[in-house]
Amino acid sequence: MLFRKKQFKVERPEIGKVVETGKATIEYGHRSVKYVELFGSMASGSLGAGLSGKVIDWRVPDGHCAELYAIGVKPDISADRTTSSLRETAIGYDEKLTDLRFLTNHMGKNFLPYGDPDSIQPMRLLDFPMTRGNLTVKYDDGMKIQVWFTGKGTLQSEANCRVRVLLYEPQDVAAYYGARIDNFSTLPGGVKQERPVMLYTKYVEDFTTGGKGQWEDAIAIEVKDFEQIQLTHIGVVPHANADALKIYDHRLKWEAPEYEPYFKITSGINSLPFGDDAEYQPTQKLPSVIAQHIFTNTTMKIQVRDRLAAATVSIQLLGIYRRVR
Repeated sequence: MLFRKKQFKVERPEIGKVVETGKATIEYGHRSVKYVELFGSMASGSLGAGLSGKVIDWRVPDGHCAELYAIGVKPDISADRTTSSLRETAIGYDEKLTDLRFLTNHMGKNFLPYGDPDSIQPMRLLDFPMTRGNLTVKYDDGMKIQVWFTGKGTLQSEANCRVRVLLYEPQDVAAYYGARIDNFSTLPGGVKQERPVMLYTKYVEDFTTGGKGQWEDAIAIEVKDFEQIQLTHIGVVPHANADALKIYDHRLKWEAPEYEPYFKITSGINSLPFGDDAEYQPTQKLPSVIAQHIFTNTTMKIQVRDRLAAATVSIQLLGIYRRVR
């Protein structure tokens, strides 16, 4: 018996057309959204201990707004590859810094992998672009997108940075976000919000314990009653003498994990990978029961415990910050 193959005709929808598929509604994008990759470098011998400088300084073109959604850093490193002098990378705008600050040192402490062939990890995705309610960093028409390096000493080789940016014309930002090119920065993630809803970052570098096997506060953040913080990721640079880490809400007496052995942060069995460009595991997303916890009107603590000998660890937090009034 012969069977006749049924022919299907596939038609490409018009740009901007909304199509009902039966399972989902798909809106086809506008051709005028533009992709830009920005690059900057800072020469060997630049910076110094505690000194900062712009590595990227780029003006959003007239008639557009922009969202920065991914960033990668290639820190300096000494000739013998044993030391690195870059400490921090921060995102800013118009000669102002936001609170988005990341530890970016080449000695296992680069939270923003560069994503080139020398890097095991891809660039750090801050959030998915072209999505309403996301927390990408948003800029208005004519604003400057800026990235700053801060040193812990003079750079020992060239340090590089690159960021991924989408540019929207008025019709695009209206279609995707319901916004204008002159108020895009007031949306969640934007740099000029009156009541910010944005990514939350905090780090501690080289915190050293007392060697007594007791819980110690590596990070303690006072959260006001008009603020909310949720933690989504924690990256740890482990140590042979480090034992465990837990998250603690001082007001509610809530901790996570809730029982021994907590998060193990001993070298070789670290359950919270930092996500450095030389590591085979990215920073892990925290379980939803932890990530859903809201810190407010409390002290948010990251506590560590050693194995009865001094341990030195570095920790980077990533999460969500809201100001509710």
